[in-house]
Amino acid sequence: MSETLVVYVPDLGQGVSFYQALGLALEELIPEKEALLAPGEGPLLLLRLGGGGVERGPQRPSPEGRGFARLCLEEGRLVFLVEDLAHERLRLAKYGLAFLEAGEHLLLFDPGENPVLVRELPPEKHS
Repeated sequence: MSETLVVYVPDLGQGVSFYQALGLALEELIPEKEALLAPGEGPLLLLRLGGGGVERGPQRPSPEGRGFARLCLEEGRLVFLVEDLAHERLRLAKYGLAFLEAGEHLLLFDPGENPVLVRELPPEKHS
């Protein structure tokens, strides 16, 4: 079983597209209800319809597929850990995702206005 984070977004399609652009793989979609996405490492992400917010969710079976992102939850915010922040800036711009540069991380807001940080992994954690 895997830890699950529940993120509320007003539009599942937009939410799925946003998180796929950040490197998660779509595992399951129940139209008009919820979508389950998997990172390369970290908790599963369960998108549900709603006005915004993040909470810990129920344990779920580990999916077979995996995205390429590393995901964690810090102080109520989703954090994506990347190997090269400069490369990630270019990749996010290619997907048309707006972000703010905030020190050593990028700040984005998902379709539910939930803050999402993108930060570089410490050098010893690179795979």
